Amino acid sequence: MSTYKNVNDNYTITCNNGSGIFTVNAANIVFVGNVTQTGNTSTIYDFITVAANNTGAIKEMGLLAQTGNTTFAGLQFNANVSAWQISSNVTSYGAPIDAYANILTSTNGQPAAGSNTQIQYNSNNLFGANANFTYDYANSRLTLNGSQVLINTATPPNVANAVALYSNVVGSGGTGLYFTSSAANDELVSKSKSIVYAIIF
Repeated sequence: MSTYKNVNDNYTITCNNGSGIFTVNAANIVFVGNVTQTGNTSTIYDFITVAANNTGAIKEMGLLAQTGNTTFAGLQFNANVSAWQISSNVTSYGAPIDAYANILTSTNGQPAAGSNTQIQYNSNNLFGANANFTYDYANSRLTLNGSQVLINTATPPNVANAVALYSNVVGSGGTGLYFTSSAANDELVSKSKSIVYAIIF
């Protein structure tokens, strides 16, 4: 049988003059309203402990946020992978409806995709990488194998000790592929055009 206690003002329980341990043995504990911990004032740390006295049997423990009448979001620490995780859609007891995902931290970041030197890109909102797109940082060398598309309708600015390639309107060189440097700015010439120019000149 349920038991209810109503009071008209603050209700305080003090154990052993404030130095005791208050223990509740229950299958589930439900707090309605704000929960505030005023704990140890001898340090700058003040934590709420979940799964207290856990001996290692509990591998997933955390907090729930009720987002609607019957919907919840979850924050958990997954001891199996030693990572904090979040999900925007879990059951009322924290089981994932939408899978939990690791929270990125300095010690538990999402690993880079692909292999060493492969450049990261957005692959459907996830990190992507490909062996055909690499940057050799030791030798300052960018490699892109496959189809390359260069689109730029304006001459890019000059960069000291470098040559920039860009595309523009096809001119007398017949390619539409241009270069610019601190010394020159011109269109690269196609093979057929170069043969014609060699015969003429």
